Amino acid sequence: MRERDRAESLTALRRHASAATDRATRALSRAPGVGIARSLRRLWQRHVRAEPDRYQASITFPTAPDRPTVGEIHDWIEALEHAFEGRLDVYARRGSVAVVSDCVAAEQFDGDAFEAVCERIEDGYAGTHSLSHLKKWRRNDGRLVRAHVIVPVKPLFPRAKADESARGRSAAEIGAN
Repeated sequence: MRERDRAESLTALRRHASAATDRATRALSRAPGVGIARSLRRLWQRHVRAEPDRYQASITFPTAPDRPTVGEIHDWIEALEHAFEGRLDVYARRGSVAVVSDCVAAEQFDGDAFEAVCERIEDGYAGTHSLSHLKKWRRNDGRLVRAHVIVPVKPLFPRAKADESARGRSAAEIGAN
């Protein structure tokens, strides 16, 4: 019986300690100047240090017969696993493959390997798509995270038709002079 009572008392003690910690955190967060200090710390990390605490990526690979093969996409995913220390989730979707990484500590992230993979992806989709690479700063569990969102985007007008219309316009301009 004593062991059971002891376990319940430890659980109750932990619950009370957690509640006290939450109350203290809320009280301190309301203190004047705390919000300003957080904002200054965030600005310092983003603009002066320019180094986040963690990195994260979300990449979509469109698939179709005229696009890179599944083998090429698989090679890119393996290279991304190396850059993010194997912390990737891969989702097969209709018409695409999506890769989402967990937040990885800056010490574990290989930035050079990630940039090399981005260049390989851009080369793979060079004939059909433009690569949109968005970089965002986010807060996650009190840490600054640099999130990369990479999506190959199909152009609104096909390149071949745009080139032909540019040639047609320049010939018309020459004839007008």
